[in-house]
Amino acid sequence: MIPPVLKTSSDCRSRLVPATLCACATLLIYLLLPGVLEQITSSQPSHVSEVFSWVKPVSRPLLNARQDQSTNLRTAVQFFSCFAVLFAAYLFMLRLAKADRSVQMRRFVFWAGAVILAVNILAPVMLSTDIFAYSIYGRLVSIYHGDAYASVIPDSVASDPYLILFGRGYVGSVYGPLWTLISAGLTRLGGEGVGVVVLLFRAVSAAAVLAGSGLICAILRRISPAYATQGVVLFLWNPLVVLETAMSGHNDSMMAALLLLGIWLHVKGHKTGAVTAFLLSALVKFVTGPLVLLYLWMVIRRPISWSERSWFLARSFFCMTAVTATLLFMAHVKGELPAAHFAGSPEFYTNNFHELIFKGLRRLLGEDAESVKVPLEFQGWWFTAVQSGELYSGPEKTAPVLGPVGKGRKLLVIAPYVPDWFPVFDPVLHRKGFVSEDLMDVVDDDSGGLDNDPVIAQLDDPPPKWPTVIKANLWIRRGCCMLFALFGLLAAWRTTNFEQFLAWSGAVMLALYFLIMTQFWPWYVIWALAIGALNPDKLPAKFALLLSGTVLTLYVTIGYALGDYDWVFALRSIPAIVLPAAIFLAGIFAGRPRSVAGFSKNRACGFQAEV
Repeated sequence: MIPPVLKTSSDCRSRLVPATLCACATLLIYLLLPGVLEQITSSQPSHVSEVFSWVKPVSRPLLNARQDQSTNLRTAVQFFSCFAVLFAAYLFMLRLAKADRSVQMRRFVFWAGAVILAVNILAPVMLSTDIFAYSIYGRLVSIYHGDAYASVIPDSVASDPYLILFGRGYVGSVYGPLWTLISAGLTRLGGEGVGVVVLLFRAVSAAAVLAGSGLICAILRRISPAYATQGVVLFLWNPLVVLETAMSGHNDSMMAALLLLGIWLHVKGHKTGAVTAFLLSALVKFVTGPLVLLYLWMVIRRPISWSERSWFLARSFFCMTAVTATLLFMAHVKGELPAAHFAGSPEFYTNNFHELIFKGLRRLLGEDAESVKVPLEFQGWWFTAVQSGELYSGPEKTAPVLGPVGKGRKLLVIAPYVPDWFPVFDPVLHRKGFVSEDLMDVVDDDSGGLDNDPVIAQLDDPPPKWPTVIKANLWIRRGCCMLFALFGLLAAWRTTNFEQFLAWSGAVMLALYFLIMTQFWPWYVIWALAIGALNPDKLPAKFALLLSGTVLTLYVTIGYALGDYDWVFALRSIPAIVLPAAIFLAGIFAGRPRSVAGFSKNRACGFQAEV
């Protein structure tokens, strides 16, 4: 591959003008974006107006009204129009920064990115309630002096305002103890002011993005100077990174910054420090754990003596043990970490194609189509019919009648309420169907002994306890874990030096998305983008960049969960994850990897023989 032509200082000055125009256009879209995001189903008030009165006040009723007034199609058009402009500007900046070594351009890219992050920190909305979850876990440690990983919380915590804002039932923290301690410090600092706490979490997330960008620049200036500016743009200016950190405050940027810190320490020759930084990254979110093992393997494979290997491993394991024990003690961790349970739970299927496979396997195992549609968190309940009626095959009076329902009959509700109708199982007729809500008045605590019937007993259990659900989940978990283990062995075999470690680290992050993360959210792509920024012309970086655009479709398709177009919601993982992967792989196997991904086996990247 011919090395890229490096831009001179005069070239840089001529490029600062379009770069400035690009930054201004980007900033304008980010200023307009909150008005569009208010119509998205997952949007939440940020409460920033409680701190800065000049920020537009946004409340939950206001967002509900905006969403009721808008249509899914109009919201989708406005959403994609904004992000089409943002990604067009982003790709333009990537091309403009290619092989540019000038200090002026590098400074402009960094400070313009900082301004963009600062603007989004003050946004009146966000697209997730994760900040409130972080706050609950932090307050459990800093205010209530409890264990954020316990499955049961004290009664005093049940009325905590952040738990109410979270909007869901409490579950123990799935994050690492380092993040729990950071959350404890921020909630102690923010006190009872929700707006202040949101700003603090947003600021920490944005600061981690800036720190990570600075580390990307420092690393690339040493190992591949021609790509330093482009690597910073790839991470710092990515619209998904901006949206999910400065606006929604996710902790993935902190995890990525510590991962990049480990790589920078390796470049500086501090290998034990690198292991410690990788471990700290995993103690924010456990997903970077495989990279700790990959790095250890890469170092001991180097041509060094056995005494050096032994001394390195001894130092590393001592530091890892000391750091982990200290953080677990400081975070008041007393029980098991819930992350291990949730990672293998039948309820852990959201937004990824595994959800489609999971439902397909359940159908093959004998479940009917209607029961497969029942949410896994649903719990059936009994009621007594207060008047006579009919059991219909569908939620309408014109549907075929399956049989009469007498007054006083107990019926089991087996699925969520449909307007004016309840999906039920009639123990007398021994059939599923729908009854009008006029029949329901008294809710019973038990079945009155009717659940001695095996069929009724299964329907009375929540879906995660159904035999078909358990078996389908087990098959998927075992199959995916086996494939990921094989991929890990391949990565370990191919990782013999630092350059290969960078390439395979990005590949491992991508493999997590497709094999382990059966619950997938857009901000997860930050992991692969951070690693990909160190190899901006390699396949993992190109694929991560593609995913950063397509996964944002999840925010629009979630709005179709109810209504006549619920199939859009059911198939939401196809455009978000499956289709981009298929297109990307098709381009590679078609023999055109250079045009699809900019990949070249003989890239002249300027790596030192061994850093």
